[in-house]
Formats: sequence, C-alpha cells, structure tokens
Amino acid sequence: MLTQKGNYILRCLVFLTATLFLVSCENNMNTVNLMTAPDKNLREVEDNASIVYNDSARTKLHLTAPRIEYYEGPAPYILFPKGTSIDFYDDSNKVNGHLDANYAKRDINSKLMEADNNVRVVNRKGEKLNTEQLFWDEGKQKIYTNKYVTIQTAKQIIYGDGLVSNEDFTQYRITNIRGTIQLDSPEENDKDKK
Repeated sequence: MLTQKGNYILRCLVFLTATLFLVSCENNMNTVNLMTAPDKNLREVEDNASIVYNDSARTKLHLTAPRIEYYEGPAPYILFPKGTSIDFYDDSNKVNGHLDANYAKRDINSKLMEADNNVRVVNRKGEKLNTEQLFWDEGKQKIYTNKYVTIQTAKQIIYGDGLVSNEDFTQYRITNIRGTIQLDSPEENDKDKK
C-alpha cells in the first residue's frame, strides 16, 4: 500500500508521462503537416550559389547566396534562408545597382521577391536605402515597402515610413517623411576651416 507521499509521487509521474506523450504527439503531427503540405516540397538545394542571368546576350544580374532552396507545388518559390547579394547591370554591362538582404523569398508564379532583415540597396548614383523589408515586383518593375526607411544621398539623409521606386532605385518617393538631415559637402567643410 502506498503512503500519501508515494501516492503523490506516482500521480506526478503519471501526469508528467501523459504530458510528454501529448507534447511529443503534437510536435510529430506538426512535423508531418509541415512535411506533407503541398507547397512545402523541397526540390533542390544549392550551397554557395552564384547565378548570372542573361537576356539577349547581356548580363542583367548576378546573384550570390550561401544557400538557395527551391520548393515546388501549387505555389512554387525560391528561398534564400541565409541571405543574398545581387548586382544589377545596365545595357553597357556595368553594375548600376546592388541589393543585399539577410533573408529573401521569391514567388516564382507572381515574380515577386521579398527581401527581409537588414536590406540594403545602392543605386548607380551611390544613393543608399536601408530598411527591414523590401518587395521587388519584377512584372511592374517596382520596389516598395511600408516599413521604416533611411535613404542617404550625397547631400542628405532622409528618414521615413514606406517607399515606392522604380526597380533601379533612381526615382523614388517616400510615403511618409519623418525627417531630413542635410550633409555638408567636403568643399563646404574646407571653406569653413579657412
């Protein structure tokens, strides 16, 4: 016959065992659902990828990524779980823009790319965009975000919420400007010192 203390320990062990069983079943079902979902079928993985896209014998972009995962199904997509770096080229085969992001996903059907986490864009004029999320719609040739943005030009730094731009980031509009800081040019600094 069990003592009161022994009975308490036995009930605790039964409860703990049942809880562990339920948790492990739940985790296993989540794993099964994730693995069998129709749009989660991993088709191919490429590590240390370097891809050059050409059109009409001209380089359009050069993409590098530590890892690319290709998923098939009704909504196929390409995942860049460790980030990506893309150089964009003009018709003279010169780099006219650059994009870096710590994570990205490209929907193959809609040709929409989402870049996340420390997104940086530089255009041919040297203007720099920093944000946490950016969408690139290849069909409409637009980039946009509704997240906080910082743009640095040769003369100013602009802060705002949201941005719409052409895809080479040379004509852009910040949807809600928070502030602007004017930068001194090197020539103006030299004049001030004299």
